[in-house]
Amino acid sequence: MKKILFVALFFILTSCSKKISSSDLYFLNGFWEIEKVVKEGKTVKEYKINESVERFEFHDNKGMRNKVILLYNGNFVLNNVVQEFSIEEKEGTFYLLNHTEFSDWREEIEKLEEKELVIKNEEGIQYFFKKRTDINLGTNGKEI
Repeated sequence: MKKILFVALFFILTSCSKKISSSDLYFLNGFWEIEKVVKEGKTVKEYKINESVERFEFHDNKGMRNKVILLYNGNFVLNNVVQEFSIEEKEGTFYLLNHTEFSDWREEIEKLEEKELVIKNEEGIQYFFKKRTDINLGTNGKEI
């Protein structure tokens, strides 16, 4: 009886997890703060305070991401390292195809909602992000 209950509960939980659709991809736009890193189901690092967040800009299946450095005086500064990416969908799963002048790699978008993002790299390490809505940068990378 316990096995049947466990199997039923497993199917209920897995069927309730929301699949990412192409219309959800616009949620990528904005500022994302890392909360934790998980490897093999175990949290390997939790971030209590972050000195930087990731800025994603995504349009027409192409985008870029870079770091925004949070200064102690409350200001923000963009770094100049831009990581380009495109999105690939394969069998209902979306992937970030990342490119820099030094490397190319692929990450799976496991979860993407308005305020939550989970990305898994090729080594199976998961990165959990929360959306930051309190940062406003102008085109010059300074706070507006």
